[in-house]
Amino acid sequence: MKGGLRWTSSRRDEVAAEVAAYDLGDLYVMPASDLDTAQQFQSAVEAAFRTGDFGPVAAFLAPDVECVTPQHSLSGPEAMIEELNRARPAGRLDVELESGDWKRRGDGRYSRAITALFRSQETGELSYSRDRSFELTIRDGKVSRYEMRFDA
Repeated sequence: MKGGLRWTSSRRDEVAAEVAAYDLGDLYVMPASDLDTAQQFQSAVEAAFRTGDFGPVAAFLAPDVECVTPQHSLSGPEAMIEELNRARPAGRLDVELESGDWKRRGDGRYSRAITALFRSQETGELSYSRDRSFELTIRDGKVSRYEMRFDA
């Protein structure tokens, strides 16, 4: 008996199943302005990967934005744009991003998993894919921190 309650094994299994079906991240409601900023930022990055024009991405970045990758950390919009441009696929490949749902992490931080599909421009066939996750910190309507992680 724990806390005055007696759990039967069937009730424990029932509760465990209910908890497992719940994603605690869904209990939080992301403020619309932060959600809008995150979605617009991702759309701008996706468009930049297609066109090579990273100018619109800069509009979403705080002047002191920090960009953290597994290899290194950079600061400032110019350095981050350069890093994103380096991630752009070579001339013969197009990239398509498949995204998971946004997760609230607290303190203005939001994360999302993505799968980047790199396709041949000639045939449309999948050349390779990469699983990544990233976390954005949004402050005053701007991305102040971008952290990218390699996922297995």
